[in-house]
Amino acid sequence: MVSYANLGGLGAREGRPVVHTWEPPPPEPPQMSATASTSLNLLPWLLMLLPLFLFRANRSPKAWWIWVPVVISALAGIAIICLTTDYDRDLSQAVCSFIVGLAALWLLMPFLGSRYRIVAFFKALPVLAGFSLLAFLPTLLGDRNGWLDFRPYLAVLLAVGSLVAMLALTLSGWCVRRRFGRLRFLCWLAVWTMLAWTVIATPFIIIGSLHGHLAWGEVCLPILGISGVTLAPLLPLALLSFFQPFYRARLFTFLNLPQPGPSAGSAVLPRIPDLAPPLAASHTGTDY
Repeated sequence: MVSYANLGGLGAREGRPVVHTWEPPPPEPPQMSATASTSLNLLPWLLMLLPLFLFRANRSPKAWWIWVPVVISALAGIAIICLTTDYDRDLSQAVCSFIVGLAALWLLMPFLGSRYRIVAFFKALPVLAGFSLLAFLPTLLGDRNGWLDFRPYLAVLLAVGSLVAMLALTLSGWCVRRRFGRLRFLCWLAVWTMLAWTVIATPFIIIGSLHGHLAWGEVCLPILGISGVTLAPLLPLALLSFFQPFYRARLFTFLNLPQPGPSAGSAVLPRIPDLAPPLAASHTGTDY
């Protein structure tokens, strides 16, 4: 290797040759192994939820059903990140941290409810954002990898995502307060999630469009993508609350919804009174 620089007559143009042996960088790890290695890192995050089972409201074997949607959401989120984008370890850890925050919210719902939805919203928001950022704190304080450090932006995105998730849950519960339906609730949840992200992104879109660097059509796909990332961890927890009575009572109480009655298949029919007169104790005539 020989360095070259035109110094304008102030010195030699070429430096002394240097011998350097170049070795190509090692190949990137396969996506499946990256997914498996990140899955092993789920254990510290899952251990953060264990102290919440010491509360009296969670001292029940039924409370342990929360692990099913948590593990499914974490593995599915990591797999989707690996398949749709280049493997980003920080992004996958941010998704897992958000799932931990949602699980903590579901475990603490008995302490967050209120007769006023706005009060329940402001009580639950610090729980969701706090546990999400607490789970992301080891990643935020770790060593930086690469040229750019996106971890502070991911931390801000976790806080904003917590706000969006709480707005979507609260407003969806308000929309189905008169007539609850599982499909109606999930549809409203998706609508309010996309609307919340659209409102948050609108000021940045307006500023970018005024400077001529951004068009409205270019942000539709990112808004849909981040809305899907927000909804993906919410759906398994919502389905758990639909089909598991322990968590269904929590979600309905938190959202101020009337508790559902027994299903039609298990309803007990009322007893029809017998209006016929009782038979006589003795009969006259011939007995057959």
